[in-house]
Amino acid sequence: MNTTALLFVSLGSVIILVLAGYAWHLFSKLRVLEKEQVQANIAAEEKIKSFQQELINDVRFIARAVLAEQCEITEGVIRIHFLIAKLDPDTWKNEGLKVTRQHYATTLTMPILDAYKALSKQEQFKLDNERFLLEQEHKADIHNEFKWLISYDFPAVTLVH
Repeated sequence: MNTTALLFVSLGSVIILVLAGYAWHLFSKLRVLEKEQVQANIAAEEKIKSFQQELINDVRFIARAVLAEQCEITEGVIRIHFLIAKLDPDTWKNEGLKVTRQHYATTLTMPILDAYKALSKQEQFKLDNERFLLEQEHKADIHNEFKWLISYDFPAVTLVH
């Protein structure tokens, strides 16, 4: 073999070894990145699962508070609607919450906070009376629905299960 051919073979071998080493380095880096991605996905899933479980616990807490008459029905309905909207909006459409949805829709337009304070005492009294009568009318049904909601397992919330 002549010197030129030997030089090219040697040079080719060195280039192949350098490229193989670089490929190995990239492959190792890829494995590390894939492992980090898996760990990040697991951490994100755990965070979502924790948030979902917290929302479920809050829904059940408010439902129990309404049943124990520690929270007014209208306030409980509004709070539960807000939580379920974050957790699983399809649950709100469930037939098990029919009267709760009706109550929410009826009270949604009632003024609260500053808008309520801006009303005259007569208007506040009339509004309170209207809300009180509505709560009395729906009390038994909403209590039954909240009992159902306390034991509802939120099947669409897949990370919790």
